[in-house]
Amino acid sequence: MAGILYSIGVGPGDPELLTRKAERLIRSCPVLAAPGGRDSTSFRIAVQAIPEITEKPCLSLRLPMTRDPQVLKESHRLAAEQVAEVLKSGQDVALLTLGDPSIYSTCIYIQNQIQAMGFSYQMVAGVPSFCAAAAALGESLTEADKPLRILPASYPCAEPELDAPGVKILMKSGKQFANVKRLLTEKGLSEHTSVVQNCGMPGEALYPTLSQTGDTAGYFSILIVKDP
Repeated sequence: MAGILYSIGVGPGDPELLTRKAERLIRSCPVLAAPGGRDSTSFRIAVQAIPEITEKPCLSLRLPMTRDPQVLKESHRLAAEQVAEVLKSGQDVALLTLGDPSIYSTCIYIQNQIQAMGFSYQMVAGVPSFCAAAAALGESLTEADKPLRILPASYPCAEPELDAPGVKILMKSGKQFANVKRLLTEKGLSEHTSVVQNCGMPGEALYPTLSQTGDTAGYFSILIVKDP
């Protein structure tokens, strides 16, 4: 009988935010997988909560940071094949991913291919980074009738959404942080934007306003934009 793929969200960084369900399944699955294997951020989070997983095999999935659709398609195919080989042997696989697997998660592409191959899978919810960021700031994200929008900051689709009412969460700003900061400043939103970098990780930094940040930021940066 084939194994089951578990796409497991390990949360944003703090190992204490790993859910009990995630911990149980990571312990029970004989094989782990993660982009970059043991060197991945997701593995390093999990191992702090469950030190014994260092004894388990961990597939190192090569998933390059690129927007080239052909490169991405091929990398997802190869990663899915790695996982499928283990599932064929009857072993379950815990695929570790940052935050929650349903929010801008690379693991979903692998899961979709595994599903297309006919294998069983389950998604395991994790604490989203923007929820942890709001908690770190001690702020509510939304209330009453105010909407909440989650946007990929470095993509053009995010810009028109900044004029919409409600709170905007900007994720994945990456190397475009300076451009995102400039745009928000031009729109008069700098003083209404909070930034959390490396939430729950070493080097966590909280900025109540965007004007307090520099023009560069790491990959793990969340911007919370509120109405002026």
